[in-house]
Amino acid sequence: MNSEIQNIKNILKGTFGKKAWHGPTIKEVLEGITSEQATNSIGNSHTIIELLAHMTAWRIFVVKKLEGDQDYKVTEDLNFPVVSDLQKTIAGLEESQVRLLDALAQFPESQLHEIVPHSSYNYSFYTLLHGIVHHDLYHLGQIALLKKS
Repeated sequence: MNSEIQNIKNILKGTFGKKAWHGPTIKEVLEGITSEQATNSIGNSHTIIELLAHMTAWRIFVVKKLEGDQDYKVTEDLNFPVVSDLQKTIAGLEESQVRLLDALAQFPESQLHEIVPHSSYNYSFYTLLHGIVHHDLYHLGQIALLKKS
């Protein structure tokens, strides 16, 4: 039987990589996206490239919290940064996956249900980790729609 940490790692890998039960994964949706598509928006929505940078920023937030950085915050500049290089932005997202899995591998399972220190809201590391999966998939849906527009 897997540990809860391993189960969460498997979910993160499954939603990022290939052949998820729910439909296209992050990597599958990003396949074939052009620079032109990456800068399209619908109305006043964010663009694909902005959403990718935003996802990366919040994944790094989770990494920092897992590593014990109590003071790390996602500033307005980091939340939706101005980016223009699609390949660099995708590479940053992929790097965030590696960092997130590495940080999770080092995180003590005994702390999963502890409260994340110095957060604006009262939530556990367990909730934070499941939350980043939900956050990714929420924005992945937006990206999939923008890709089709």
